[in-house]
Amino acid sequence: MPRTCFILLIFFTGIYSATGLYAQQPLSKTVSVKVVRQPVDTVLSMLSRQSQGAISYIGSPFRRDSLVTLTMVNKPLRQVLDQLFQGRMQYMESGDNIILQRADAQRERHYVISGTVRDRQSGLVIQNASIYEHSNLTSTFTDSEGRFHLRLRDRGRLPSVQLTVSKEFYLDTALYVMPGFDREISVAIAPAPPVQLREFTVTEGVEKTWLGKRLLSSTLRRQTQNISRFFAEKPIQSSLVPSLGSHGKMAGQVVNKFSLNIIGGYAAGLDGVEVAGGFNINKKDVQYAQVAGLFNMVGGHMKGAQATGGMNRIMKSAEGAQAAGIANIVDSSLTGAQAAGGINKAGGNSRGAQVAGIANVSYGDFNGLQAAGGLNTIRGQAMGVQIAGLSNFDQGALNGAQITGGLNHATGKVGGLQIAGIYNSAGGDLYGLQLAGGANRNKGSNHGMQLGLFNYTRHLRGLQFGLINVADSSSGTSIGLINIVRKNGYYKLSVSSSDLLPVQIAVKTGRRQFYSMLIAGKNDDRHSLGFGIGREFSLYKNLLLTTELTQQTLFGNAWEVHATIGRLLPLLNYRLTPWLTVHGGPALSIGEYSIEQPVPGKGYPSFFNGDGFTGWLGWQAGITLF
Repeated sequence: MPRTCFILLIFFTGIYSATGLYAQQPLSKTVSVKVVRQPVDTVLSMLSRQSQGAISYIGSPFRRDSLVTLTMVNKPLRQVLDQLFQGRMQYMESGDNIILQRADAQRERHYVISGTVRDRQSGLVIQNASIYEHSNLTSTFTDSEGRFHLRLRDRGRLPSVQLTVSKEFYLDTALYVMPGFDREISVAIAPAPPVQLREFTVTEGVEKTWLGKRLLSSTLRRQTQNISRFFAEKPIQSSLVPSLGSHGKMAGQVVNKFSLNIIGGYAAGLDGVEVAGGFNINKKDVQYAQVAGLFNMVGGHMKGAQATGGMNRIMKSAEGAQAAGIANIVDSSLTGAQAAGGINKAGGNSRGAQVAGIANVSYGDFNGLQAAGGLNTIRGQAMGVQIAGLSNFDQGALNGAQITGGLNHATGKVGGLQIAGIYNSAGGDLYGLQLAGGANRNKGSNHGMQLGLFNYTRHLRGLQFGLINVADSSSGTSIGLINIVRKNGYYKLSVSSSDLLPVQIAVKTGRRQFYSMLIAGKNDDRHSLGFGIGREFSLYKNLLLTTELTQQTLFGNAWEVHATIGRLLPLLNYRLTPWLTVHGGPALSIGEYSIEQPVPGKGYPSFFNGDGFTGWLGWQAGITLF
């Protein structure tokens, strides 16, 4: 037959057979032959009629007038042809047609194992069951009628070949066949006992993710569901896309040493290096290195380094480094470093560093460094440093530092440092420092220090320094213009006259052990503003002693500065009623003044004078309300 006609025959019969892929293959059809000294051409014509197909050949692979004596009854056509040509021919199926050509002496021969898979209990056929051979990683599925055809290479050295039948919710079934010959077998598999369902049910994995469902074919995902316990190791694999690779449908059962994926690849795991122009998907553990243009996805643990222009996703723990243009995601614990232009996420405890352009998230305890242009969040305890452009959030205790231009929040106690441009919040006790350009809030006890425009704590044992300080109760120190202690606070209004001004008013807030004062005074051509601190001592019954240290500035009517004066005031107080006290005593003053408006007035003894400074002994007396 001319070669051109042979090629056309293959083309047209291939088109014709495309709609009947699941029909019985020609070489599997049953035939019978009983001839004595008949030409080969005659025998082939008889076989063609029985198989209802055409048997043709390329060139002259045999003498057509050779005489044949052969008897075989109800045998597959392949077996009859093997006997007829003694293994010297190889066969190519195209639709209902068979093409014969001489087998190369160096070429490996192939054989086909066919059969049916049934449920051992019900006898019903089982579709989409996996049948695979271990050494070659060759596999196939049963069709809608439970039928399968598995083509294997005859290596010529093995006494038997192990096949395994696997199906989700069924026990794996192994069987052994002799190699080199076509076989027709029937396999019955038993349902798995209910206690073993967990082994075979895939509840989570890369195949269940949004990307996995769209990038992995139904064949690969079905194979993963069926084959849950068999995994092989291979040195090298390559693929164009997950469904077109060197390991075929068994790609998800192979752990590779080196993997090259042009667009994307899928494997059981990695114990070496994997490179992809698009993506790498591994359903189990990965160690050493993965590099991808779009994303890396690991269903197990990762140990080593991942680099991608898009996203790294690890569904269990990670130990090593992740670098991504968009996001790094670890569903369980992280030990190492994550660096992303967008988001880093660790689903469990983390030790190391997270650096992100937008946000870092840790769902467990964190020990290390978080740095983000936007937000840092820790759901557990924090030991280390959080640095963020907008906000740091810690749902547990903080034993480290939070630094942000916006807001810091720790739900538990704070044993370190919170520095914020706007607001710091601690849900537990404070043992460190809160420093904010706006406000600090502590819902527990403050054993440390709060520095801000507004400070609040439930119980003050340390220090508050700000314009307004508020504490529900206090045994510490508040320094500010206004200090409010809700329980047993000190609130006084004092009206007095002194050697400086005939009328002065002072508002005193805080605790009797330490209070702050806002001071204002005036006469015809001069007025003053000042600030001070003081302490009250009980001497005897209604007799009290207050010691106050103040700083006052004297202004003219045009608010020009005339003098800045510091005063020490030991004042004796006598309580007339629970809400009215009179006081009086000496005042030791040191001031800096202008030449045009000297202080003090005449008649007050001074102890040094010169270069714009003077010190003198004056007085103050008045009443205190409340």
